[in-house]
Amino acid sequence: MNSSVLLLGASGALGLEIAKRLKRDLIPFRAQTSSQEGMAKLLPYTTDIWVVDPANNPEELTGITLGMDAVISGMGKSVSLFTNSPDTFNEVDHVGNAEVLLDALKNKVPYYIYVSIKEAGHNDDFEIPKSHKKFEDKLTETEIPHCILRPVGMFSGLHDLAIMAKRKMIPIIGDGEARTNSISQDDMAEVVITTLKNRTTGVQLIGGPEIHTRLEMAEMIQDRFGAKIVKIPKTIADIGAFLPRFFDKNFYDKTSFFKYICTHDMIGDKHGVMTFKQYLQGINENDLP
Repeated sequence: MNSSVLLLGASGALGLEIAKRLKRDLIPFRAQTSSQEGMAKLLPYTTDIWVVDPANNPEELTGITLGMDAVISGMGKSVSLFTNSPDTFNEVDHVGNAEVLLDALKNKVPYYIYVSIKEAGHNDDFEIPKSHKKFEDKLTETEIPHCILRPVGMFSGLHDLAIMAKRKMIPIIGDGEARTNSISQDDMAEVVITTLKNRTTGVQLIGGPEIHTRLEMAEMIQDRFGAKIVKIPKTIADIGAFLPRFFDKNFYDKTSFFKYICTHDMIGDKHGVMTFKQYLQGINENDLP
């Protein structure tokens, strides 16, 4: 099979949706995942799968971009509080992506898409956006035509609140008046495919079709799962986010950034059709841990 697109982070929530659409549109692609479990998820969409961890085993990447017309990277460390891996955000979001970029430069890949986050380049106080920006800078320094997509947030990233709701509590930091228009991973995948087909370049700030306050979104989760909304004062949240710094830096990086985005507006250009309420209706409560 002669693949034309390399999809990094292909077995993640966004990666799988991109994979489905690449197959739908008859675009041959090579998928990268770091686990055998990820490979099993991808087999319905492609048989050209590389199981390799770019951050920890860069020597196994040699030739991964050979013959590719484009690279799409949705590779990044999970921000969920309910998943854990020893790799840092810098190791995955920055170093891992940079290793693939080196191979792309060697093989003269003509186009690159990187899925970053809204705060990259605007907030170096937090490890997550800082790690994304480090790779953005490396990509921008090359002569490869590229597009950087910065979603303000994805519904899959709010899955933690659904898990907490199953346990009968939905935490809200501050007054809940910060606004966002997060986007579904389905709609975000369509943005990626359109970007690929049009060979769009530059930086794009991506949001979903509706703007809500954090409190409004919590109320939708409450309606869906019947949990109690608990408002946490910012001062208490500051202490709660800071304490993990002494025993688990990855957890601290997640909680500190989560507190920030929950108390600041996160709004991008409107894309897509799926609403947050529709997304919640599609969640099977039995699938939540």
